[in-house]
Amino acid sequence: MGFDSVVVERRLAMILEEVEFLKTIKQQKFNEFLSDGKSLRSTAKAIETIAQSIIDICSHIVAQKHWGITDTYRGTIALLAANHVISDNLSSNLQQIVAMRNVLVHQYLDVDFSIIWESIDLLLEDAPEFVAAIQRYLKNNQD
Repeated sequence: MGFDSVVVERRLAMILEEVEFLKTIKQQKFNEFLSDGKSLRSTAKAIETIAQSIIDICSHIVAQKHWGITDTYRGTIALLAANHVISDNLSSNLQQIVAMRNVLVHQYLDVDFSIIWESIDLLLEDAPEFVAAIQRYLKNNQD
């Protein structure tokens, strides 16, 4: 199977849609956020969706370019940095987001929503930066 830019573009759109949702969440006060179960659950789901979309995109590019095999999602993100698709700093931040996704999805620990709250700011910066980097990559690598 070849590179599927339509799938990648759909994942990028999902990321941006969830970023817009997280912007509305950050309009709340922290105490309002903590007391609203719907906001807590929908924020966790938005973070999961963003992180999974990042994983899917990175995995797709790495597989299609034959850049190697890793045993972790973090490693897949690192391969994009190693191949100059994203910066090392962005790679590091995205790997933190993926780690958070793992906690949310697998419920390794009780979720600390104060950490989730603080992470929204990171996502609001890094998710659009990732989208822009992938869009540049797609534009420059049309086969």
